[in-house]
Amino acid sequence: MSVPTRHFLVAAAAVAALVAAGLGLYLVRSPGSTDAASSAVVGEPVPPIVKRPAVRIAVAGDTGTGDAAEAATVQEMVAQTRHGSAYDALVLLGDLVYEEGDADQVDTAVTEPFAPLTDKGTELVPVLGNHDYESDEQDQIMSQLGRHRSWYVDRIGPVRIIALDSERADDENQQHWLGRVLATPQPPGTWTIAAMHHPAYSAGEHGSTESVQENWAPLFADHHVPLVLAGHDHDYQRSKPLDGVTYVVSGAGAKLRETGREDFTAVSASVLHYLDLLVYSDRIDARAIDQSGRLVDRFTLTRR
Repeated sequence: MSVPTRHFLVAAAAVAALVAAGLGLYLVRSPGSTDAASSAVVGEPVPPIVKRPAVRIAVAGDTGTGDAAEAATVQEMVAQTRHGSAYDALVLLGDLVYEEGDADQVDTAVTEPFAPLTDKGTELVPVLGNHDYESDEQDQIMSQLGRHRSWYVDRIGPVRIIALDSERADDENQQHWLGRVLATPQPPGTWTIAAMHHPAYSAGEHGSTESVQENWAPLFADHHVPLVLAGHDHDYQRSKPLDGVTYVVSGAGAKLRETGREDFTAVSASVLHYLDLLVYSDRIDARAIDQSGRLVDRFTLTRR
């Protein structure tokens, strides 16, 4: 069922005021499609989970502040588990440690803030962002988080998560590796999700990343990857399906900027939030949730 598009044009000062009040700001509401259909009213409390998913995954980007904003996002993740199953995995979309990627700050920026989830068995799936490269300690950061390279594959139940290093989107070794991974036959029922820091498509301050568009987007389309996740822009965005792929920017786990829209934009919002993925055999139900437990966006991906 489609929902009429609504546009809200709000000044940056109003953005900050609404976020501070815990209300959030919802700039764009779009109709759904056969691949990504909105099915809830933006701004309403997150509805309870009716059917237990096979896997549940939390996603947040640009979280590495170690401050109250990061803590509030984690607190809402924990609160949402009281209304449903625990999170099987937590995908962090880069900029793990602000501002300069100091590996000595991994505990305060990542390990300690997310301990309420990881201590209960949630698997951490991190990717590197540009700030993690500032001190040239990106390898140490990943090592401390249990990963020994910056691009890898993780399997969470029926979900294959391909973690990529978008700081090195032009790296031929990574490009060939990604092609081989996507071409590898998977067990029936597998969902593939790609995760990186720099978005292929963004209407935010940084905008779209040409190297990701040129090197990786054709592979995602050719291999029918349904969902590609990125951060970098401190907002929430969902694209219209592009060659069958839905691109989501979720980079406002702890920092916030005003967002925008382009021809490829389905939904964009300037609000602190995280993404909640409920994975079933036939679909992925995704809910973007703000820090007050209200819906920013909701969409469903079905198999092609």
